[in-house]
Parts: sequence; structure tokens; C-alpha cells
Amino acid sequence: MSRSRSLVFFLSYFLYFFTFWMVLAYLPLIFKAYHFTDQQIGFAIGLNSLSSILLVLPFGVFSDYFSPKRTLTLGAICFSGYLALLITLKDFYSICGAVMLGGVGAATIRVILMSLYLKLIHSVERGKKVAFLHLGGYLGFGSGPLLGGYIYETFGAMPMIKGALVVSMMIVFLTLFLEDAPPVVFSFKDYKRDIKEPDALFLIALVFILGTHFGVEQSSISLLMKDVIGLGKKEIGLVFFALGGWMAILVPFAGTLMDKKRRVFLLFVVGLLISGCFQFMTPFASTLWGLLIIRMIHTMGDTLAILESDVLTGLFFPAARLGGNSGLIFCVRTSAIFLFAAFSGCLNHAWGYKVPFFINGIMVFGFSLIALLYILKGSELKCLKCLK
Repeated sequence: MSRSRSLVFFLSYFLYFFTFWMVLAYLPLIFKAYHFTDQQIGFAIGLNSLSSILLVLPFGVFSDYFSPKRTLTLGAICFSGYLALLITLKDFYSICGAVMLGGVGAATIRVILMSLYLKLIHSVERGKKVAFLHLGGYLGFGSGPLLGGYIYETFGAMPMIKGALVVSMMIVFLTLFLEDAPPVVFSFKDYKRDIKEPDALFLIALVFILGTHFGVEQSSISLLMKDVIGLGKKEIGLVFFALGGWMAILVPFAGTLMDKKRRVFLLFVVGLLISGCFQFMTPFASTLWGLLIIRMIHTMGDTLAILESDVLTGLFFPAARLGGNSGLIFCVRTSAIFLFAAFSGCLNHAWGYKVPFFINGIMVFGFSLIALLYILKGSELKCLKCLK
């Protein structure tokens, strides 16, 4: 792939995460201002993920069979439509409908953009190449909420969403310049055979656990920062900016490490262990700097886990069917996000915004520890076979 084409992918990924998090970081606060209950907030945020489960897998298969590029453009249009609806709608049920449309659009962009990129790049130094795309995502993740917090604090929520809508239209425009991939002959049996492989099943399990902590964060982290720690909207934006910039610094090194240390799953599980431990520690923060330190260590684990999940998806599944299989992996993750966003909403109502982080941190750490022992045991068995 040429540098100019790689740059279009980079910009598209950057703008997607910029727009997505510019709004999502403050949706719980906006919904709170609409007098939604904590359960309604958790459900609405989770619905963003649940709706993507319904269509992202068919869209992924469709992109393999028809055209990834055109499917991506359609998803970008749906994403822009969701932001347009947020500007006009304020009642709970209408918001739920808008969020569902946004979930479909956002998931289509995220899945098809990455799967198309994986189809087009060479397998040599795949970690570095995927890290390059992630770099754009993390810069967007950091700068979107920073600008969004400034606009929200200064001008209000609607100008912030209108700004996000304008940026989302740029994504639609950029998709027209992406390189397309040739279609494949469709077969359900091939997809079924792909996911029956033991490595693929283990990857699916790890991705589900990774998704649970995203669900907790999306429904609770902004409310924890505002109502428990006492941060303002600009300070919340600053936290996201610092974390996005930190992950952008880390991801090139993580990509290089992944190419050198060809230990399948090990970095994924180590990342989950770090993430789970400091997910548990998050509610102990009482100041802006305390929160930043804890979340920066937490996101070291996130960087490893997220990057390797995409690299392993490209490794375990055939390039021709990456759209459908990436859609499946995304469905697993978004199922976990929905379940734990809704679950966190209930916990927030009953016991406050700290409890979901405690429960999820213990769960992620415990599962990851078991997974690490499984990996190490498997490595020992392979060594014994080699000696024989």
C-alpha cells in the first residue's frame, strides 16, 4: 500500500475516533441534564453497542461479498445521521432510536475500515502497520473529548454535537478515496470453519473480557470524574486528551514489540492483567493527578490488548473473509460492552459510580490470570514435545 493511501486510512481512523469520543465522552452528562435515570443512561449508552450487533456482522459479510469501500461509505452516512438526530431529539425513546443508528454507523466504520486495511497491507511487520492506524485512533480519542469539553463548557452541548456532525461529514468524503478490495465467493461454511479453530475461539473469549471494561467506562467514567472526583467538563476533556496522547506514544513501541516477540496471546493477556488491576484502582483516585496516574497505567494494558486483538484477527482469519470475521469479533466485544454498560447503570443507581470499577477490575484480572496460566502451560507442553 502506498503512503498516500495509508494516510487516507490514518485520517479516516483519526476523524472517526475524534468524532465518536467528542460526543460519547459527554453523553452521560447530556442525558443526566435531560433528567434520565442512571438505569436509562446505562441502557442508552449500552444500546449504542447492542444495535451494532444486529447489523455489523451482516455488513461485514456484505463487504467481503460486494465492496468494503461502499459499505464503509454507507456506515459513515449512518453515523452522520445519528449526530444530526441528537441535535433535535431529547426524549428517552427517540434518543434510543438515534443511538441505535449511531451504533450501526460507528461499528461499520470501525470494523470495515480496519478489516479493509488488514486486507491491503502485507504481513511483514504487521504489528507496526496496525499500530500506525491505532496511532490515528488514539490521537482522535484524546483530542476529540478535549475540544468537545471546551465547546460544551463554553457554548453548550448542542454546538458540540453540531461540530461533531461537520467532522463526520468529512469521514464520508474521505471514504470515497479509499482503495477497495476485490469481492470473494460467499460461503457460510467457510466462515463457520474459520471460527471453529481453537486459537480463534480463545481470541473471542479474550475480546469479550476486553469489552466488559469498555462497557463500564463508557457508562460510568465521566460520571465518576464529575460527581465523585469533582472535575469540570474541561478537566474531563483534559483527562481524555492526556490518555489519548499517552496511548499514541505507547502504540508504536507496542507494535514493534509485537513484531519482535512472536508470543501469540501473551501480550494480550498481560495487557488485560494490567488493565484489570488498575480498573480496580480507579475509584481510589480523589484528585485529577491521581486519576491521571492510575488511568495512564491502566491504558498501558489497554494499548497492548487492543492492538494485539486486531493483529491476531488478521493473523487467524483469512484475508478474503476478514470483513465478516472482524464483524463477528466486534459483535462479541460490543455484546460485552452493552451488558456491562447496562449492568453498570444498575450498580450506579444502587451503590454509586465506584462499584462497577471494583467488580469489573476483579473480574478482568481473575480471568486474565487464568488465561495466562493456560498459555504458559501450553508453552511448556510444546517444549516437552520438542524435547521428545
